[in-house]
Amino acid sequence: MRKYILPVLAGALLSTPAMAETTQRDLEVIGRALSFVEGASGSGRTVAIVYDAASEAEAQALAGTMAGGLSAGRVTLNARLVPMADAGSLGGAHAAVLLGGASGDAGVFSAASSAGVMTVSTDMGCVESGNCVMGVQSAPSVRIVVNRGAANASSVSFAAAFAMMIEEI
Repeated sequence: MRKYILPVLAGALLSTPAMAETTQRDLEVIGRALSFVEGASGSGRTVAIVYDAASEAEAQALAGTMAGGLSAGRVTLNARLVPMADAGSLGGAHAAVLLGGASGDAGVFSAASSAGVMTVSTDMGCVESGNCVMGVQSAPSVRIVVNRGAANASSVSFAAAFAMMIEEI
């Protein structure tokens, strides 16, 4: 029996995608998507980077990428680091990029949605579970998934033209 279970288990582990770190290209896709959020004005967008202790280095790297403003289409992204424990301070951000454990945390989503902040992650499980409004993957090709229920809970709506570019669940 074990000779059958081990190969199946190994195959499942090898075919399961690892959670990828958020890249500059992912940020650029997020920025372009932010230009389709209704109700935002001007070109500057504040992006809160919400992280846990295990993802602090990734958060610092992303903040460095956005230092001085990262141009992404018609918008410029500016980072604000927010430790997961301080998720209640997300007000004023246009989006919150959730890293590590923050991407699956219902409390972080609740704090963001009550502040009307769009949550986004490269972890598609976050979107599927309803703890993120949007999931983004930029490699090997661009994929944007929006959770309609999470968007409604966060009072986030998109321009109609955006619907043609995304998958909606």
